[in-house]
Amino acid sequence: PPPMSYSESPHGVGGGVSISHGPDGTHPGPQNIWSFHDLEKGLAYAKKVNKPAFVDFTGHACVNCRKMEENVWGQPQIIDILREKVVVVSLHVDDKRALPEEEQREVTLANGKKKFLRSIGNKWSYMQAEQYKTNTQPYYVMLKPDGSQLDNGSADYEHHGNATDFRAWLDEGMDDFNK
Repeated sequence: PPPMSYSESPHGVGGGVSISHGPDGTHPGPQNIWSFHDLEKGLAYAKKVNKPAFVDFTGHACVNCRKMEENVWGQPQIIDILREKVVVVSLHVDDKRALPEEEQREVTLANGKKKFLRSIGNKWSYMQAEQYKTNTQPYYVMLKPDGSQLDNGSADYEHHGNATDFRAWLDEGMDDFNK
């Protein structure tokens, strides 16, 4: 199912409109969390505010992504971290919008096949497969503002699909960042 943010009335009928604005380049995301949809912009902002980037490889049509966003992200012990302590960067691997022409290119996949990156989703899907050797969603990593990965590894729905495990993973990343 699509997230509530896709609804004509995401705050419910008569629920009003949101008048707050996030940082430049952000979009309202799940649980009213502001997120970047571009990694470079998200990392630049993370550097500016000295926070780690929470990178969310997701998809518009990803059912398990919606389950995480609705059932785990909204938990009190997690939502505060996502809203206040990290910069959320949601990269949609099924984004069909065309990449700018100068970013379109042919790449060689791990299996040796060639693929032409035409869409924004192609770019993020390729990046996830190349850097993290997986193409499942949701898939989460935490990065330092310089783009290097924090020592907490990655998180996914299978191993972190509950608030306790996801919070432990977030805490491990925050501890590493704050060293």
